[in-house]
Amino acid sequence: MAQSIGIIDEPVAPGATDNLDINIHSKSLIDFITDTNTPITVGIQGEWGSGKTSLINSIYHAFDSDATVKQIWINSWEYSLLSTPEEALLKIVNRIIDELLESDTDVSRKEAIKEGAGKIFRGALRVGAQVALGSEAAKVANELLESSGQSISALRQQLTDLVKDIANRSSNPYKKVVIYVDDLDRIEPKNAVAILELLKNIFSVPNCVFILAIDYQVVVKGLEHKFGKQTPENEWEFRAFFDKIIQLPFMMPMGQYNIGKYVNSLLLDIGFVEGEGLDDEAIREIILRTIGGNPRSIKRLANSISLIQIFVKNKKLMMKEEDAVDGEEEGISSEDEKFLLFALLCLQIAYPPIYSSLRS
Repeated sequence: MAQSIGIIDEPVAPGATDNLDINIHSKSLIDFITDTNTPITVGIQGEWGSGKTSLINSIYHAFDSDATVKQIWINSWEYSLLSTPEEALLKIVNRIIDELLESDTDVSRKEAIKEGAGKIFRGALRVGAQVALGSEAAKVANELLESSGQSISALRQQLTDLVKDIANRSSNPYKKVVIYVDDLDRIEPKNAVAILELLKNIFSVPNCVFILAIDYQVVVKGLEHKFGKQTPENEWEFRAFFDKIIQLPFMMPMGQYNIGKYVNSLLLDIGFVEGEGLDDEAIREIILRTIGGNPRSIKRLANSISLIQIFVKNKKLMMKEEDAVDGEEEGISSEDEKFLLFALLCLQIAYPPIYSSLRS
């Protein structure tokens, strides 16, 4: 296999090898989604770069061959670009409706459903803005909408009827709809909260499972304009908002990641080590005591090592032959040298002042 120069910061592809060893967690979630009553919302919670998208990729892959499950993937960040929260959610809902109607061959019926849902939804968006975005948005909502409850109720009924119709149509095999909403925590926190608020109000639709990838701290940040800075006294308000949306919270199991295996897989990819790589347990200890076990941070570390390899290679090419021989007589094995380099780089990233003191 060709050696990589650097590690691309992308989620683990559906069906790819799980070097973090969290298959048991994804399998358990898959079983839950398969058998659960609906409607229900699952919240995949974890910090930036913790592997939320990789996990839902594995869930998506598991249902990909199931003809009875309709899957819809929404990248909320893409829909939010150059858009207000209201516009972003309108795009998201239009995408969901398009996907749900994909198998319908009656073009006129499809257009009628889309037009009716669009009219209702424009009103519901203003209502969500009133709840999520504060008094100014509330004024706009009051001007544009006479009856807020009717709009949300009508849209929910429209989507419920659509999903039921799809489930009951003899030509359609889908019995459950799984909708993934990813990258909410890449959106500006206040806007992410607005979208969550709107989703909560609208998508309690039978036969649907919503899977949201979100960082709870983004929700906290996005609610500060309503509740102020988070304190022990008002923590319940932040948590209540989250709990009203999520029926099954799932925390990314970062404490159970196989850090040694994951790091060695990256080091093998970039050609830094060979065979079984460095000692798994020693690698784990160094990582957890320095940069931490966040997969995205570990990828950045691997890229730094890749660059150092190129630097060392070029340096050796510029050295005189006798200098190269002198370097080989220092009595340190190649494996120990790489282990020390790895440990020092982790130290440099996590504790720059300590690393500087060692150098001096």
